[in-house]
Amino acid sequence: MRLLIVEDEIRIREGIQKLLGKMRQDYEIVGEAENGEEGLRLLKELKPDIVITDIRMPKMDGLEMMTNAVKEGITSKAIVLSAYSEFEYARQAMKLGVTEYLLKPISLNDFSQALEHVELQVEKDRQEKPAKIGTLEQILYDFMNGRMEMDADINTYLQRSYQMEETEKLILIYVYLGVAMKKSGKAR
Repeated sequence: MRLLIVEDEIRIREGIQKLLGKMRQDYEIVGEAENGEEGLRLLKELKPDIVITDIRMPKMDGLEMMTNAVKEGITSKAIVLSAYSEFEYARQAMKLGVTEYLLKPISLNDFSQALEHVELQVEKDRQEKPAKIGTLEQILYDFMNGRMEMDADINTYLQRSYQMEETEKLILIYVYLGVAMKKSGKAR
């Protein structure tokens, strides 16, 4: 799982980073940001699986960052951390598809359960994505015609399903079979 931490308090950022390292070795923290503006830039650039974000931050708050991310088509799952138990914040987060809203101070058990729940959502999305993008032939055709670009999900799908690495070279061969005649079915 690739994670992005967006939190204005450095001690909390560092604490989350240490906690994640102790919880599971396969968590990869791909970036950290101290405000929503920087967080949005990193979301666009890094496309993490999960973003852990505070709500109130300078320049741009976490909900505004997530709203802009959704508008940009970014599908990262989010865990929202907040010192504020106001229902309006939680309601806005739910509208953005955030299913995990934790109040500070965060308990280890709640944080661990939230991560497990969000990981299940990420895995479910990864399994459903191939059905949305099509067969191997459709994927390659879309790449050739510029209708699709490689992203982490497609790369993972190609590796798991076809053992195709991103760095492998592909050879494209076109074969012209001629125009079939309608009545006889023979090629001219």
